[in-house]
Amino acid sequence: MNDTLAVGAASAIEVFDLKGLQEFAADKRVRKALVKGGQIDVEMACYEPGQSTVMHAHPRQDEIFYVVEGRVNMCIGGTEHAFDAGAMVHVHHGTTHDVRNAGAARSSIIFFKLAIGLLGAIKS
Repeated sequence: MNDTLAVGAASAIEVFDLKGLQEFAADKRVRKALVKGGQIDVEMACYEPGQSTVMHAHPRQDEIFYVVEGRVNMCIGGTEHAFDAGAMVHVHHGTTHDVRNAGAARSSIIFFKLAIGLLGAIKS
């Protein structure tokens, strides 16, 4: 893949260094907004061992999680899962879910919150 940009094209893209954006804190998970839009929001969350995001649901958004580093445990719709770095998970709107770092190493995720119906439009 060629990452060279044409002259004047630099404003047409934004590149995110996911490893470089990671930030951890001893007292709670760190959450950073990367992209905010009308139909999509993208954020990063970094977890020290034992940190978590509480059980919740999004009534008007689907959510996609990408595990950047480590392993995360998630209870999705009442079923327990563990996902390693490289895994991507789609949670449909209205489905309860949480995110936990139950391991001994740091973990981080990128998550995309998408307006209902946006994924259907992309798949068509």
